[in-house]
Amino acid sequence: MLRGGLPVEVPCQRTGEAKMSWYEVILSSEQLSEGISEKIQSDFEALFVKAGTVPEMALFCDTFPVPQFSMYFSPVAVQYASDLISTYSGDTCEKPDASEVTLLIGDKNSAWDLLE
Repeated sequence: MLRGGLPVEVPCQRTGEAKMSWYEVILSSEQLSEGISEKIQSDFEALFVKAGTVPEMALFCDTFPVPQFSMYFSPVAVQYASDLISTYSGDTCEKPDASEVTLLIGDKNSAWDLLE
């Protein structure tokens, strides 16, 4: 299924079941100084509230943004924020390491479970 130009579900070759991907938006130091990370966070928060604060919908960012700053969208978040991700040239990525990210937007009781 495509939404906003982003693939939302990818079938697992072994089981044929749909597997949704994490997405990453990488921001340059210039974009950071322009406040793009705050804009993404604000726009995502509006989408999160509009979606009804879906427990599996989360936005994380690097705790230590060196040499680059990445923002990570959970697989369910992609269903609601695909246009936002596309706007900032987001791409699929591996699930981030829980010890290296900070939760920006999401249900504090369930968002961290997404990284297990």
